[in-house]
Amino acid sequence: MSTHNEPGGTVVHEIRWSDALPWWLIFRAAGAAFSPTVILLAAAGAVATWAGWSMADRLGLAGVDRAADVIAAAKAADELLLPAAAPVTTLAAGGPATWLPAVVDRLPPVVADMTRLLAIPFRPSATLREVAGAAARIGWFVLVWSIFGTAISRHVALKLVGEDTPGIVGATWFGSRKWLPAFNAVLFVLVGIFALSVPGAVLGLAMRTEWGLAFAGAVWPLVLLGAVVLAILAVGMIAGWPLMVACVGVERGDSFQAISTAFSYLYQRPLHYAFYAIVALLVSIPTLLVAGLFAHATADLAMWATSFGMGHERTATVLDGLAAGGPAAAAWGVKAIGFWTRGLETLLSSFGWGYFWAIATAAYLLLRQDVDGTELDEVVLEEPAGDAT
Repeated sequence: MSTHNEPGGTVVHEIRWSDALPWWLIFRAAGAAFSPTVILLAAAGAVATWAGWSMADRLGLAGVDRAADVIAAAKAADELLLPAAAPVTTLAAGGPATWLPAVVDRLPPVVADMTRLLAIPFRPSATLREVAGAAARIGWFVLVWSIFGTAISRHVALKLVGEDTPGIVGATWFGSRKWLPAFNAVLFVLVGIFALSVPGAVLGLAMRTEWGLAFAGAVWPLVLLGAVVLAILAVGMIAGWPLMVACVGVERGDSFQAISTAFSYLYQRPLHYAFYAIVALLVSIPTLLVAGLFAHATADLAMWATSFGMGHERTATVLDGLAAGGPAAAAWGVKAIGFWTRGLETLLSSFGWGYFWAIATAAYLLLRQDVDGTELDEVVLEEPAGDAT
């Protein structure tokens, strides 16, 4: 804000909204998500995720469908549907906390699938096969987005600070060189969680006997106290993972820097993080609507333009083949049109992933300013000396 003192008082000449409302950066990040580079990177990540999960299906590993089956069985048994170390206490009415499955069912399909998948490894009743299948899928998901998420974060960060942004090749090259710190940040936290769970596993061995079970009941408050640390790590890993990836993209940081900054920002400014998430969610509604409208408009207008030459009857036949598998569905041309139309829809439907990582980058910059006092326009441009990764 610039002001000027005059005899009649202070006159405001200019308001710098970036200073008055720093979270306005989220709106700029949403605009950056429309960049062709971001959309293409997001589409590549979505396709890579789909390819890996399809391979898991062929190998017979437990997947999202199996996760839904496991959760449905848990629902029938009145168990908690989200990861937990102990049963849910009953509510005042005396019934189980049934609102949790309702929340999961109402989430967007991708988010709901990931929530179900994340639930399996942390469920006490999950089998080894179910845990292995879910872990393989989650690991592939983290690996893919450690590459493409880091690439998107780098591109968006440079765009937000007004620097020259890398194209699709440059951003992918950056992600392919810096994916390991982003991936290892999650891996190291997981190792810490499993290491801290060893005493609980030893107690579990004792609980195979009645005497051991009685002893566990006596010391259960200590077990719950220890589980608080596990909860801090688990929540920090899941909620802070986007910040870890953004840290690598913005700072060219290593795994330990990514972990420390993500946990620091998350737990020192949880309300700020929640506020930025709410703003991003509100902004996403018109943003995703515009992306979807653009996708449908493109496909419809392409068919509309060609309909002038095809005529009404031929156009109806082609549309019938595309929509309902009518007599024209077997024609190679109809198959090709359907393929390219689905490809366009897939490309633009991947916009959500690009939006997610663009917002994660903006949230990282905002939280960094809140906690460390670092200016929003500071991004590490050069590779630190001696950094070989």
